[in-house]
Amino acid sequence: MFSPLSLATGRGSTEVYVTQNFAGRLDRITDEDELRNVYRARQSGTEIGAVSRDRGTLYFMEGTGAGEHDPAPNVQLVKSRDRDGEVETLADVAQYEQKHNPDGDTTYGFRHVDEMSCLDQVKLTMGRAAKYEGAVDSHAYATAPDGGDLYVADAGGNDILRIDMDSGRVRTVAVLPAVALKITGRIQKLLKLPACVLGERFYLEPVPTDVEVGDDGWLYVSLLPAGAEDTSLGELGRVYKIDPDSGWTEEVARGLAGPTGLAVSDDDDIFVAEMFGNRISVIEDGDNDARTFMEAKVPGAVEIEDEVLYATVHAAPESPPAGQVLKVRLD
Repeated sequence: MFSPLSLATGRGSTEVYVTQNFAGRLDRITDEDELRNVYRARQSGTEIGAVSRDRGTLYFMEGTGAGEHDPAPNVQLVKSRDRDGEVETLADVAQYEQKHNPDGDTTYGFRHVDEMSCLDQVKLTMGRAAKYEGAVDSHAYATAPDGGDLYVADAGGNDILRIDMDSGRVRTVAVLPAVALKITGRIQKLLKLPACVLGERFYLEPVPTDVEVGDDGWLYVSLLPAGAEDTSLGELGRVYKIDPDSGWTEEVARGLAGPTGLAVSDDDDIFVAEMFGNRISVIEDGDNDARTFMEAKVPGAVEIEDEVLYATVHAAPESPPAGQVLKVRLD
């Protein structure tokens, strides 16, 4: 499989769905462990991802133009596919982002540095500014159905959205907190930063990579920091829980190496795919520290169904494609 970045399960582990994001495919894994395509993007360069499932209906994203440096139009269609194969568009969350830009009032970068003579000396990769407000960008990276609502982790908008599946109305649940990185001497040298920012904090964009609805009604969200996805600046990933009614956000755990997916077990343990840590970790109920559950090569997504953990590995785009789906019993 090529870039298997999202998973969905259902019907007592008899149905497993996986997206091959950059191949533009949504597939079902049959009982014979073969791939059967259920949806394919019509246009080359279109991404399919963010699959989830509830009572026989699949939810997923079909989109283009995610990322400030992608020249394609930013379109992020969140869709449903029912048991009969009928596909319906619920909302284009990129349109919502363009109209509202929920993190537009958030300052990223060197938030507390005001001296332009200092900021002008900062030269970051990919043309990133030393200090800036949240830009207009949308990338629906994960979905989670809950009754008549569908929650969306928008990795471009740095927020969690809610779609009313009857009306198609989109609302902001929460803008995630920026990840503060203290500029130590090592980081200053590594990034070739001027001496004037030594000891300051650089606020990284909080990129949500998965959202799940817990049995307690809270949303559980994994995120990685934009521009520091790997571990060169430290293991900066987080897991948060969010009250979907108020948007109140609490940190569950930190110190994760590029978390790209999570799943909550019946025992309320949280399993996390750490793509840049080459491991799947578990945060046990009531704990705030993650420990390694199993080693895994570039894991991308995790799901739990009937005490079975499903995980995609070799999830980053590779040539030739090497992606796989593993399953591990938890009991």
